[in-house]
Amino acid sequence: MLDLYNKQYDRETLKKHIYSEKLIDIVKTQNLDISFIVKYILNEKYQLCEDDKISIDIVLKYQKHISKRQIIHLLNFYDSDNDSILNFDV
Repeated sequence: MLDLYNKQYDRETLKKHIYSEKLIDIVKTQNLDISFIVKYILNEKYQLCEDDKISIDIVLKYQKHISKRQIIHLLNFYDSDNDSILNFDV
């Protein structure tokens, strides 16, 4: 497990550990980029338990550098079907 509350991790490390950490803890503690938020945090494929049901409003509460407009814009163009298990480790 990562020490999310005491360290900042890069995108690749977070992606590697996405199934072993609660998404809400990642959102609360890490400085995330917009594509990571859309691709992993808001993607239902990674929301495995009730605690992981993250909304745009929750993201905005903890990721102050991201705007709702940015999230919506990227969500409109993001196709989660383009992300397969084969591409996950790339």
